[in-house]
Amino acid sequence: MIRSLAALLVVTALIGLAPAAPVPAHLMPKEPLYYATQKGTRWVYVNQNVESVYEATDVKPTKQGGSIVTIELVHDGKKTPNQKLDVSPRGIFRIEVNGNARGQPMCLLRCPAELDKEWPFHLNNGGVFVHRGTMKVTGTEDVTVPAGKFPAVRVAERMAAYMGEQWIGTEDYTSWYAPDVGLVKQTSPGGFKKELKSFKPGNG
Repeated sequence: MIRSLAALLVVTALIGLAPAAPVPAHLMPKEPLYYATQKGTRWVYVNQNVESVYEATDVKPTKQGGSIVTIELVHDGKKTPNQKLDVSPRGIFRIEVNGNARGQPMCLLRCPAELDKEWPFHLNNGGVFVHRGTMKVTGTEDVTVPAGKFPAVRVAERMAAYMGEQWIGTEDYTSWYAPDVGLVKQTSPGGFKKELKSFKPGNG
């Protein structure tokens, strides 16, 4: 009886030491998308008591498994181009501003969103003004804004502005991005503060 019990314990121990079977790819946790990708989604932001309304008016899938999201500003019932984003598990890339492509896509958030991950950016505003700088993931935290409380990734941005090759000045921004929502808050040391007032997911 004792021998049988000892043998059973040995077998159990060997099973415990055996390597675990690999988790199938479809069961692995997926990197969240840090922007809404449904047509008809609406964001309302407030900055110094001034409200701005934005709507995702078009969403097109990409071959890389992401979506091109067209966002327009809604004012007095009229819609005007605001920005176009490439949203995927790789992150958020701005590919157009106000209907115009400005050089290489600008990475707003690089995923997976790991602490201290940093990347450069270069923005050409029509060939006159040039912005260069870096962005860096500085943490994750719950952020409370008028629209509610959101778990978010915090991104620190340092941007230097040039006219040609002449340096004009440097600005710092901090942005918070929430999964399946997008930008929920943005601030700067100069007093700029943009917060999400309401969010309504689309159906498309």
